[in-house]
Amino acid sequence: MAARDVHLDRTALSFRAFPGGDGCLVLLHGMLASHHYFSSALGGDLSPWRLLLPDLLGFGESAKPDVGFELDDHLACLADLLEAEGRPGPLVLGGHSLGCLIATALAARLPRSRVAGLLFLNYPRFTSPGLIHDTLRNGSTHYRQATEGLGDRAHEEILDISGEAVQKFAGLLPRSLQEEAMRTSPRSLAGTTRHCLFGYRPDPDLDTVAGLPMLFLLSRRDEVAPPRFILERHHDFPRATWRMFENAGHHLLHTHREEVLREIRSFLASI
Repeated sequence: MAARDVHLDRTALSFRAFPGGDGCLVLLHGMLASHHYFSSALGGDLSPWRLLLPDLLGFGESAKPDVGFELDDHLACLADLLEAEGRPGPLVLGGHSLGCLIATALAARLPRSRVAGLLFLNYPRFTSPGLIHDTLRNGSTHYRQATEGLGDRAHEEILDISGEAVQKFAGLLPRSLQEEAMRTSPRSLAGTTRHCLFGYRPDPDLDTVAGLPMLFLLSRRDEVAPPRFILERHHDFPRATWRMFENAGHHLLHTHREEVLREIRSFLASI
């Protein structure tokens, strides 16, 4: 649990905002990243929508106390930020990779009338810590090297991967963002990895928000968040739009920027 002298509200978060008056799109970055993941690729290109890009607690320019953050810590800060900055409506939440999971949990806990839609890039839906471990070991040499010698994949030890080990995964990021990844506090990183990735199962929260308009942008060659796992729930979201990019990997936004931008603009216009 986070130390009680850490203010779990919007004052702990740094963010970047691009102006717009048609609505507010909030995008949450993934592991080891920051708002630069989106601002470097999207900038002000989604105007007339306001684009709100927080640095998650412990990442980027946000507060980095020596605390192993839990999911509720992230949600408390983000909910408070949205109360102050998540306007004008309609409000659309989304993210990339880990950011998809946190956005899902946040949307499920906000009032039903508050969120108008969800936008996901490379959604990492896993049903167990062991499945995450096996998938990442098969899909990432960086993860495989960092977890060499780890015990039984179903053991609690999987949940105790150190922040220093997770930092080694920076090689998964686009080269332009790798240096920034190393700024994350190891303890914060370990807590977020444990509680928001390995320890969080999104299906109950996905059930809660199933009736919302959704946009899923997926990559056929994504070995970190294989699309087949979220596609198992394809029929459960009656208002979802699905777009598969055949020749893309885990960082779809940075390899297929123009196509992704078109899909996002079209989705926002439909809200």
